[in-house]
Amino acid sequence: MPRKTSPAPKNAGTSPRGRERKDRVLQTRVPSSLYEELAENASRLRVPVSNLVRNILEDSVRMVGNIVEGGFGIAEALGGQPVRERRPEIIGWQSLTAAKRLTCSRCGKNIAKGRRAWLGIAAQGRGSEVICPTCRKSLSGS
Repeated sequence: MPRKTSPAPKNAGTSPRGRERKDRVLQTRVPSSLYEELAENASRLRVPVSNLVRNILEDSVRMVGNIVEGGFGIAEALGGQPVRERRPEIIGWQSLTAAKRLTCSRCGKNIAKGRRAWLGIAAQGRGSEVICPTCRKSLSGS
């Protein structure tokens, strides 16, 4: 007789942030002193060590991104040209529909999958860039 299973909950396969979960396993070796410190903190917070490590990694990546973006803002405020603004000389623009989430190379805004964007084509071997509709409008002056 086949075994009956209960249906999966509505939110199965999604993370607390609402996106589909496609978790990957990350294995690493750590000194025993670090592991003990992580285990103590996890115990104190009443969470598994793996959840604590995941949260620490997510927060650290987010924090580094914020620090980098803040550095660009400081450089711009001081009149300097941040590294991300040093672009190849574009010889043409090609309209495209984003096949995945992209980031505008000029303003840093996200360009969602399926949205319109422009690919800046540079001379051979000089790179390219992707920009959002707002930045494209500012280039054309319209």
